[in-house]
Amino acid sequence: MADELILSAKETTDDGNLADIIGSVRRLIDGATLDCACRTEIDQLLFQFETLAAGHHRRRRLDLARGQRRRIAAIMELLRELDEIGYEEADGSVLAEAQLLFEDIAEAARHGADILVGAMRGCPEIEAGAR
Repeated sequence: MADELILSAKETTDDGNLADIIGSVRRLIDGATLDCACRTEIDQLLFQFETLAAGHHRRRRLDLARGQRRRIAAIMELLRELDEIGYEEADGSVLAEAQLLFEDIAEAARHGADILVGAMRGCPEIEAGAR
């Protein structure tokens, strides 16, 4: 049993892997012969750990999404130059640069949305509101 825990602990602990590790620990505990009081306490501790891990996961995802918002804001500042360009000055290179900036915004927005979808996974109150 201890060897399995050590192997799980050595693996990387990204978001999906953390849930797998908690599941592995739960399976190991379920297979162990523990008295009822001990099992109840362990279940409560695992639940608290899962709750803390879920909160940490959401905070990290929200911070990443905020980074994408800041990226979009910075690109929007660059796009303000479009307002200052006259029709005569809008040659192909200016338009191509603006096109790339819009594509960067779309990419950042898509990435931000994907990050938030990941934040909602495993969060019942958010998943219920999304339906």
